[in-house]
Amino acid sequence: MGFLYVIKNKRQTKIGITVDIRRRMNELKPDKICQVVELPGTAERELEKKLHRLFADKRLRGSEYFSLSWAERRRACRLARRAGKRVRFPDQAPRQATARWLSPGVALEVCGFGLAAGVAAVLIAQSQPNTVQPRQPPTSFAAPTKSFVSV
Repeated sequence: MGFLYVIKNKRQTKIGITVDIRRRMNELKPDKICQVVELPGTAERELEKKLHRLFADKRLRGSEYFSLSWAERRRACRLARRAGKRVRFPDQAPRQATARWLSPGVALEVCGFGLAAGVAAVLIAQSQPNTVQPRQPPTSFAAPTKSFVSV
């Protein structure tokens, strides 16, 4: 049994395997732990090879580091999740979205990951904490300058 991990250090992404994930993360000290999955037997080696072949053109010579875009890193994480059991670390808690108060009793909450994917999640809250002062909405909005007509 072993672990496959996808981590980010500065602008590079590392895809690797280990049997002691805590020790390895302490050694590498990643900026971000993107994905860690636990796999039975030697399946982690096969998945690592598959991911390394998939991103071979993005690989930094002689290392397990890759210059991956956000979408490519997300694809690697998705493939890893499908293959094994996801492992979470205490410092890898789920993202918490920040609330912005639009008016008393109404909050707009945008999830960080969803925003990056182009999808925003809106949450209408029933109550507003006493410690936060409501934000005043802007008094005017810019009018659109172009109109679109379908033919």
